Amino acid sequence: MDVPEIILVFDTNTRILNAEELLEDRGLPFELVPVPKEVNPNCGLAISFKQPAQAMIMPALAAANLLPSAAYRRQGGVFSDWPLT
Repeated sequence: MDVPEIILVFDTNTRILNAEELLEDRGLPFELVPVPKEVNPNCGLAISFKQPAQAMIMPALAAANLLPSAAYRRQGGVFSDWPLT
């Protein structure tokens, strides 16, 4: 079975770069990827991770006041909104 992927979109390049640095420093499993055109046709970067890692990634971002502006769940090529809370 395909493990769902979570895509986090940030409102500024500074915020995504700060989030990337934080997650790297903590050794958390994520990738920096282009924002999928299915969720936002504008260029930009997003953070992607497999859904089981949310229990580590989201609290780390929240504690650093670096929550994304939007989040999406991708499974089998289908995107859906994913709640941030």
